[in-house]
Amino acid sequence: MTISVVDKILTEHELQNEKKVAIVRFSFIGIFWILDFFAFFNIVSYSKTTPNIVTLVLDVVFVLYSTIVLIIVLKNIYFVYLKFFTISFDYFITTMMLLFDPMIPRDQGPVFYWIALIAVLFLFLLNLLRYSRSGTIYAGILSLLSPLGISIYFGNISATDLISYFIALSVMLIIGYSITTSNKKMMIEANTKKMMERYLPHQLVGELYKQNVSLEPGGKNQKVTILFSDIRSFTSISESMSAEDVVSFLNDYLSRMTDVIFSNQGTIDKFIGDAIMTIFGAPIKRDDDALRAVRTALSMHQALKGFNRKYPHLKKPLEIGIGIHTGDVIIGNIGSDKRLDYTVIGDNVNLTSRIEGLTQYYKCPVLITQTTYDELHKEGITDSFHIREVDTVIVKGKSKSIRIYEVMYFDNEDTAAFAS
Repeated sequence: MTISVVDKILTEHELQNEKKVAIVRFSFIGIFWILDFFAFFNIVSYSKTTPNIVTLVLDVVFVLYSTIVLIIVLKNIYFVYLKFFTISFDYFITTMMLLFDPMIPRDQGPVFYWIALIAVLFLFLLNLLRYSRSGTIYAGILSLLSPLGISIYFGNISATDLISYFIALSVMLIIGYSITTSNKKMMIEANTKKMMERYLPHQLVGELYKQNVSLEPGGKNQKVTILFSDIRSFTSISESMSAEDVVSFLNDYLSRMTDVIFSNQGTIDKFIGDAIMTIFGAPIKRDDDALRAVRTALSMHQALKGFNRKYPHLKKPLEIGIGIHTGDVIIGNIGSDKRLDYTVIGDNVNLTSRIEGLTQYYKCPVLITQTTYDELHKEGITDSFHIREVDTVIVKGKSKSIRIYEVMYFDNEDTAAFAS
């Protein structure tokens, strides 16, 4: 059976948490073993009752058990049933101490049962360090059975006291289970959000959770606006750089472009070397998807000016071409059971890539298709950019012609620089 990434993370956390429990257990019982040992030989006195050989035997058993478990987990040896074994043994040793250790005042009924209550609650709270729901349920059951067995063994507790005790303990167990469940859910959501923020702006991630939008494996047909951007002649530019400089240069460029995309609430589908594929309209569709795509394209060119000023040593300023198209695609988490990508597929994705390739042929920084042009006009959009018809083309792999348009600012500065 394939283990999911989240399950692997939770298993790793279980091991780390089991280490914390083992350290706390070893430290706690170690301190009491030392005190009991010195008290047995009358070196120190910390209790009215002196420990006897039974106390030392129970202490030694608990210390040996704690040491063995600590060594196992510190060597990163972990199996799913380890927590159930350690929980069982914790409650067994504690019950034995409550039954036979002379240090426990069993002749004082109320005092004894309060000690028993504190003991099982301590074990239950210690278990909460594991953040395991199954472990919490199991520890909760033992927390109820252990005192019940002790009361039956001695037979000196009233039904009223026993009911009150069980009610108080049950409330604590419910609270503990709620804390464990909440912490585990919070960890899973934090991991999911971290993954989503790789390709979604943070404000969109928050909106997804508010609207409870599902990103489960699978896909659906949806109309989106796709943006493809690519650096012109990047290979020739990178030839004069070391590998480290190429990576630093490209990371800086992609970071700046990502900021622009995210500021317009675009979803980064993927980076393809120096190319960027972005979608508008998924996972949340908006009325102005086409407009935000066009604004993003123009803002990317504006951001490129600042980027070029940072690298004056380049033989030629960096140039990018951007193609935008609106159409139906299949969108969703697509891939294998070991790796999924939130992506879009379909002919319209390929078409957008072809349109981006035409920007170099027509010397236009930004080209949009007829469908995107129609979306802009359908929304009655007037903005600070100009659109002019460029040509009617038949792109590779298509039999039908499509009309393309150039988008530019009114000052036309970017177009002039691109064409020079």
